[in-house]
Amino acid sequence: MTRPPSRPIVFAVTHTEAGGIRELWCDLAEGLRARGHDVRLMAFYPHSHEGPGALAEGWEFIVPRRPRGVLGGVRLVAGLVGWLRRVAPAAIIAANPATNAALPWAALAARRGTRVVLTQHVPASTHNALLDRATGIAAMLPHVRAVVCVSDAVARTNAGKPAKFHAKCQTIHNALPPRIEALLAGLHRVRSVPGGRVVALGRLDRQKNYPLLIEALAQAPGLRLDAVGEGADRAAIAAQIARLGLAERVTLHGRLPRVAALEIAAGADIFAQVSLFEGHSLALIEAARLGLPLVVSDVPEQVEGVTTADGTVCAAVVPLGDPARLAAVLRAMAGDAEVYARWAGLALKLGRESTFAAMLDRYAALIDGG
Repeated sequence: MTRPPSRPIVFAVTHTEAGGIRELWCDLAEGLRARGHDVRLMAFYPHSHEGPGALAEGWEFIVPRRPRGVLGGVRLVAGLVGWLRRVAPAAIIAANPATNAALPWAALAARRGTRVVLTQHVPASTHNALLDRATGIAAMLPHVRAVVCVSDAVARTNAGKPAKFHAKCQTIHNALPPRIEALLAGLHRVRSVPGGRVVALGRLDRQKNYPLLIEALAQAPGLRLDAVGEGADRAAIAAQIARLGLAERVTLHGRLPRVAALEIAAGADIFAQVSLFEGHSLALIEAARLGLPLVVSDVPEQVEGVTTADGTVCAAVVPLGDPARLAAVLRAMAGDAEVYARWAGLALKLGRESTFAAMLDRYAALIDGG
């Protein structure tokens, strides 16, 4: 008797914006395929600046562009339900508030017995209030198996949601796939003398808080900054750089492929991420694997992200809104070999604690119904 083919697993996003969620979904898809799963990547629509990369990664789109107006929304919903009927996934893992709110209902309408896992990658307080409320309601549906938060700090931001929602919540920390770990191991270099090259990996938008980092750089003569990422705040950030006379010391590299971004990071001396909020940053884990001393903002998600299981805080934690303090920390790391070596060692300790196999096991258990 021939065994029927397995039904696919789908990782879904609203749109294919470059960043941690897209990388994480591609990594998980790669890992599950290696375990024999049929995995597909789906987005409601491509990002407005999407190049050929998404098609190369295997993303499928429900509609060709972001819907406009009521009619566009109706077409998206109809297309989504139709796609789910044709593909008939065994399970679909959603990210972003819009996919979390919509996919449970679309899966119900498709009537293919698809299990749904919702995921939350940033604090609920940063979501659109209506979408966050809709997600809380959608999570109550019986075929929604779990709500995965990428950190305990993110999970705690759901305090106002019903007990039934919290009963489905669990934390699965992010990790890097073996392919990226091997790349980072090859790029890692031991620095006997500290240097003054700071790197930041992340979109040029409000969340990443680049103005604080650039203001601190102005108070730390001799330090340079490589910023890798693109976003809506690029013009404002470029204007700040010009106003502070930092054009020779700050390079905005724009959006780069993951490997190229990591090569730039490997050539730096210090990693800085002073975000207003995070979830569990992949860039932070990558920098830790490179042995770069870490400087992060004092927000709960960041502090959890740099704390090991034994309670060791492996990064310099700086307050938001204090460029002088940030500048002092950067100068100390760049100017003292002993201080630099201590923070570099702590970064490597943190990097070794994240394991891809453990993360994959947790997601596989949800997907397989175990």
